[in-house]
Amino acid sequence: MRLQDISICNLRRRKAKMIFLVLGLVIAVSTVVTLVTVSRAMNADIATKLDEFGANILVVPKSDDLSLTYGGMSVSGVSFDTRDLHEGDVGRIRTIKNRENISIIAPKLLNAAKVQKRDVLVVGVDFEAEVRLKKWWSIVGTRPETSKDALIGAEAKN
Repeated sequence: MRLQDISICNLRRRKAKMIFLVLGLVIAVSTVVTLVTVSRAMNADIATKLDEFGANILVVPKSDDLSLTYGGMSVSGVSFDTRDLHEGDVGRIRTIKNRENISIIAPKLLNAAKVQKRDVLVVGVDFEAEVRLKKWWSIVGTRPETSKDALIGAEAKN
């Protein structure tokens, strides 16, 4: 009699033990499969969320800054040799080394203005790209579609 024959005879004699053994193996395998599936689904979901918000790169004009301190206290810095970015520079962004990783380019033009004797920040944007980039925006009313349309923030409307 071989070892295989002995184990088969033992399983036939102890049917309850065999059922519990098979049931335990089925539960163990199904638990492992479930955990692996849930783990992969969570990883895919997190990767999608990170891709949506992603690593944002801010491109600003080159300038040389001189930070000043007097007696250990910081005094406002001075910028000199500032160069402006032009609209043609936006297209050059698509020529960088890792350009295939760029999903959205949303250029902005920032300027200060006085509105009703208050200093406010005016931002010019490409609305189509900006809305794709900032999915969390909650726009009340119609979305700006032409170059003469404007979007006003919650603080400015009050």
